[in-house]
Amino acid sequence: MIAPAKEILVIGLGLIGSSIAKAAKNKGLIVNGYDKNESSTKEALNKNIIDASFETLDEINDKELAKKVDIVIVAVSPKATQRVISEIKNLWNTAITITDTSSVKNHLNFDSPTNIIFSHPIAGSDKSGISGVDDQLFINKKTIICNPYQVDESHLSKLRNFWEHALSMRVEEMSVKDHDLMFAMTSHLPHLISYALIDSIRLSEKDPSDNAGGGLKEFIRLSGSNPEMWKDIFELNEKNIIKSLASFQLSINNLLELITKIKEIPATFSHSDLLKSELDEIKKYKEDTF
Repeated sequence: MIAPAKEILVIGLGLIGSSIAKAAKNKGLIVNGYDKNESSTKEALNKNIIDASFETLDEINDKELAKKVDIVIVAVSPKATQRVISEIKNLWNTAITITDTSSVKNHLNFDSPTNIIFSHPIAGSDKSGISGVDDQLFINKKTIICNPYQVDESHLSKLRNFWEHALSMRVEEMSVKDHDLMFAMTSHLPHLISYALIDSIRLSEKDPSDNAGGGLKEFIRLSGSNPEMWKDIFELNEKNIIKSLASFQLSINNLLELITKIKEIPATFSHSDLLKSELDEIKKYKEDTF
């Protein structure tokens, strides 16, 4: 049986990183932290989010760290994830398990490491930064694990155990390709649509104020997410988002034709039949276009 992690290092103490650190510390793990913003590191220490800190990535990039730290979690923006993991190369192929938290993976390319596994804890908030720390953020949520380098089972078991027991999450394994397409449809596209919807209201020069129902408020919440992170995601998962957006556009066009009576609404309205027809059309569009 693989021993559970006892000590971790979180690189990046924004909302996700600090929330992981706090939740793990609450479960009795020793938590080290590092953030390029020195004030975030100091705040994490003062608020008892972490036990100890590092001042630089150079200080972290030391094979001796493998003697005490079990898992390194890189919780920075998607583009920065590639750079940070590359800058701690002395920790590759050691007993430390290295993982990340990015919601897009196709850009993460490393030279056959034996201890790097990708993770995506599916949890978030419209808040950002360490001020939004929430040790309950991950409870009963799901983490996706991608294992493109087919690392040793000991690393996989250690990481799975961490997400399941230290953070009370459910774990599912998925390929990088399937992960990026799935989250283009279920996460990245909804955020893109939220920006478009809020922008359309802005252009109408109408103020919804107290007339905003629960549905619109959720779109407003989504559109308020960290713009730097989402800019990275839209760029890095561009092809999958374009496919998803094309599918959505076809659906909008179909609804427009139904509402304007260009298409006839069947006497017995069957959403499943309509959906099947729409999916067939989308599938053909994708095959012809991509």
